[in-house]
This record gives sequence, C-alpha cells and structure tokens, in this order.
Amino acid sequence: MKNRIPFFSLIALMLPAMALADIVYQGKRVQEWPAEAMPTFDNSRGTPQSRTLMKTTAVTTKSHYAAPKGKIYSLTLLVDFSDKPAPVTVDEVKEWLNKEGFNRDGCNGSVRDYYLDVSNGQLDLTNEVYGWYRAKHPKSWYEGLQGYSGSDSLMKEVFEYFDPQVDFSRYDNDKDGTTEAINIVYAGPGQTWGQGLWPHSGWSSEKRDGVRLTHHQMTDMPGKFSIYVFVHESGHMIFGWPDLYWYGDYCTMGNRANDLNPVAINDFYRADQGWIPFVDITSNDVNNVTSLEITKPGEFCYRYKNPNRPDKEGLAWSYVQNKGRNKVLAGSGLLMQHYDFSIEGNSSADKLGLRIVHASAAGKTSDAVTDQWPSPGSTANTFFKSGTYAEFSDDAYPAIRWYNGSKTGLKITDIGTPGETLTFCIGENCSEPSSSSSEPASSSSVEITVQKIALETTLPINDNYAPVTLDLNGNEVASIFGIKRTEIEDKVEFYGVEPDGTLNSQTTGEGTGHWFDNGGKIVAWDPNGTSIVFSNMDLTTMTTKIGHMPGKVNAGDTFTVRQALVYGSKQVTFEIKVTIEGGTTIIRNIEKARHGKPGNRIFNVLGQPVGVRNANGSLPDLPKGVYVEVK
Repeated sequence: MKNRIPFFSLIALMLPAMALADIVYQGKRVQEWPAEAMPTFDNSRGTPQSRTLMKTTAVTTKSHYAAPKGKIYSLTLLVDFSDKPAPVTVDEVKEWLNKEGFNRDGCNGSVRDYYLDVSNGQLDLTNEVYGWYRAKHPKSWYEGLQGYSGSDSLMKEVFEYFDPQVDFSRYDNDKDGTTEAINIVYAGPGQTWGQGLWPHSGWSSEKRDGVRLTHHQMTDMPGKFSIYVFVHESGHMIFGWPDLYWYGDYCTMGNRANDLNPVAINDFYRADQGWIPFVDITSNDVNNVTSLEITKPGEFCYRYKNPNRPDKEGLAWSYVQNKGRNKVLAGSGLLMQHYDFSIEGNSSADKLGLRIVHASAAGKTSDAVTDQWPSPGSTANTFFKSGTYAEFSDDAYPAIRWYNGSKTGLKITDIGTPGETLTFCIGENCSEPSSSSSEPASSSSVEITVQKIALETTLPINDNYAPVTLDLNGNEVASIFGIKRTEIEDKVEFYGVEPDGTLNSQTTGEGTGHWFDNGGKIVAWDPNGTSIVFSNMDLTTMTTKIGHMPGKVNAGDTFTVRQALVYGSKQVTFEIKVTIEGGTTIIRNIEKARHGKPGNRIFNVLGQPVGVRNANGSLPDLPKGVYVEVK
C-alpha cells in the first residue's frame, strides 16, 4: 500500500491530457454502476416496431454486462442557452448520430456507424432527435452549481419540457419498464470536470409514460462534430461498462485516444457481448495439446479461465491491428488482458477489474505513472509479436499471475509477425517440421499440432431432421496438410472431438458423422436421450450436413460441436457454432446466408422490406450490408 498512488491524485495529475468523463449515481461520481443500478437487457422481449431486429445469428453468450441485439431506439433531446445558442441544426444532429458515412469535421462515420462497426453489424443504435429547447437559465448558471446538481436540474427541466412531445415508453426497447438510452445534448463545451454539465452518464428517478427513465447521459456540442464522448457515455449508459483507468488507449472505455475516430471497444468486451466468438482454451489444451492458431484482427477473443475461479478470473487475448477503428494505437500484435469480475472499479494499478498485460511487463504500482496509465496512451511494446516479445509464460512474466499469486500455467509461443493474419502456438514447438514420411503416422506416436477452423451456422427449427450444408474450406485444409484436396478422403483420419479435446474415433452419425449433446459431447442417436445436434461430413466435397433432433431445441439455443481431420503430425479441428433460429435473424454475411426457407421476408436495418427469398431459397439480389430475415 505504501507505493500506491491515490486514485484522485493521479487523476488530477493526468487530467490535462485525459479530459475524463464520469458515471454519476445519486449525485456522486463512481467508477462503475453499483449492482442495483447496473443496466440490463432482455433480448427475448421487444416492441412491435423493433421485434424484427431483436433476434440475431450472433454468437450467444451469457454476458457480464447488458447485451442488447438488433435495432435499439435511442432518444436524443437538444437544449441550448441564452448565453450559448444552438451551434448546429436538428437535422445536422440527426446526421451526426445516424447517417451512414458521416464525415463532418473529420469524423469517421456517425455514432450509429461506430456501433455497427464494433458489433459486426449486430447492434443498430438509432437515435431519434427532438429540440432545440431553450433552458430557463444561462449555461453559466448550471455550470456554477455545486457538483452535478446543475446537470440534475437541467435534466428534470428537459424531461418536463419534452414530455408532451415524446412517448418515452418507445425507448424501453425490451419492455422491462425502464428505458435504455436517453441522451441530453447541450450547446457549448463541457467546462469543469466533475461539476456542472461536464459530460457524464447519470441516473434519475423520473417516471414518464409508464416507464422509469433511469439511465441517461449528457454530451456537449461545442459546434464542431466529434463522436468519442457520445460513444463513450453510451457505453456506460447502455451496456454498463465501467471507466477503464490504468488501461490506456486500447479501448474507448479507457483513455480518450481520438475524438473523431474513437478506438474500438476492446475485444474482451466485444466477445462478452457476443459480437465476436470466444475461443476457450482449457486446462487440457494448456497441459496436453500443442495447437497452432491463425486469427485475423478482431476475429476471435481467446480466453483461458482460472480453473479455480472460472466464473471470475481469467486471461483473454486477441489480434489487434492498428488500422481502422484502432488506427491510433502505436503497434499491432497479440494484446493480452487479465480480468477479474470480483474487483470493483479499475483504479488500482496492481489489481484491476480489467488490465492490459504489457508485453514489456509494465503495469505494476512500482512502475512509472506513464506505464501504469500510458500517455499518450499506447506503446508498440505492449503487443506480443515476432522479433520483440514472441512468447508469454509465467516464467517470462512472473508479475502476471492469478491475483492470489499462483501461476496461470498458460504458455503461448511462436507468435508471428502482424499482417493480414497472425499465428501463435498454444504450448510450444508448433514451428517444428512435421514428419517427413509420405504416409500419416499414428496419432499416438507423434506430437500432434492442432489448427482450428472456426465456423458458424444457423438451423431453423424443424420436425424432420432437415439439415443445412456447411462448407469446410477444403482448399485451406489441403494446404495445411500439404496434400491435394482430392487426396483428403483417402489420406486423412476422421475423428470427433470431445469437450476436453480428446479424439474419439467412433462415429455415431451417418458415415463420417456424430451426434452431440448440448455440451458438445459425442453421444449415440436416441430420440429420447441426450442427442441434440448432428454433423455428418462428406470428405469428397469437404462439406458437412448439420441438423437437430426434432423436439429438442428452442429458438435462440446455441451449441458448439467439434470434429477433426488428422494427417501425419497435423490436426485440423473444425469448431462449429450452431444457433437455432428464432422468428427472425440478422444476416451479416450475404454469402453465408445464400440459402434458406423460400418466401422468408427480408428487411434492411431501417425496417424497410427489400424482398423475399426465391423459390429455391436463395436471397434476392442485394448489395452488401446488414439485413433482417423474418419467417
């Protein structure tokens, strides 16, 4: 404790560069919402006008934070003052918040564009705008009141004024009695941190149109457009994400890296939302399997849970590249994070709820302040990559252990050079050459290196086993094995993969196929048993047919099944995430959604009909984009 720098002293030290925002609960600044005020969202319910967007083919996960999907209606109320009149028009504000490709004053898209980008098209935050309202007092009056009492006064005034015009219940998207997103945008810049109208996410006890207006946020409008503040405060208000102090530029909930092109939400939070898949590394993977991984920027978030505290603590890492939304970052490579959901707030440099594991081993309280809280906010030496920091282990990073001091046991080696993809090895010796024999060796006599191919598909609820066909990337598999695609059927060995990673040579489906239970365990076909999902591969066409047992699934259920091909010392594991369709689904990738039930209606993200599936089940001719399919 002697070396600890007081939280608010450090904030004061860094304030000129940071321009912090706040969460304000019952008039007091807090680092994160208390449990009783944490935002929630129930995706099983929704308003009639948004119901077509409430179901999604996104990866389904139990999130630690509110995790809305589809179209979310947000209300924005505009207010100006006698000493700060409105600097822009209502229509300009609508474009700032909603217009595709918005670029005024150098902005990289609108607020809606930002969340469509970071969510892979799974969250469409659509703002409806009212205003301008002229406040009862000059801006200076509200700014001069103690603490946030000025903002509370303005909030009540604004809600009362707009009540006759606005149906607040429209913004209770999940119909749980509370609104999700109400924004107050005021004319002029924020003036004094921690006082007056300083931008923040707040809480109210207001109730109007039968709903409680609990969470809201205030954003300033100086006259020039930028999107960081609105995006950041929406992160507090809608999802409940905390401020990430001692975290750096690696997430928009951390430092204020760029106003015009805010850095992306970190991949751990994105996976927690289901916007990208988690790839869970098990103790068996760590101790018994050598696995070669290939990943694209922001494609997956790898996670290794503390075996003794699997619901609280773990390590998470992903490939982050300094392009696009992450252009401001100083480097690229694997970005490692240590999370612990039992820790409240993010104000201690040693034990954070979410911290960056710097490849250069910075981040302890004994380090310089600029390493605890990077300024300007990121360094190239944070990232693990070939040539500088090409491996992670407890021995190499003795400070990065579980918070009780025990070793994690995780070892990542052979981390490659950042490019279109990045490779790394779970374990070690992935770079060793495979057997030189032209025939495959027994999997029991050589050390097998494993490469995963992650796939996703959706299944309609069906009473007649009707499967969908999924392509298995035969050319990529042949390239990994170093053989011709036409040789796969004759030369490779086929297995099912149990949840603990062990190979099972017994087939329980048709031909090269398996039935799986709800946990991904291989089981025998039994309509009255635990068999739920099947995957029957065809090694000639390198496709698999996937279906479900009649009467065993519900809309929105998700399952993960694994099957593998082995040749020589190399193994390709297909990790297939299966989502059972609900009444509606979001189409993010037109190529992957080419076939479906004829006659299903297709809508764009604005809810406008754009056609139906053709008689053969194919989509109508549509430009690239996000669409909603309704049975």
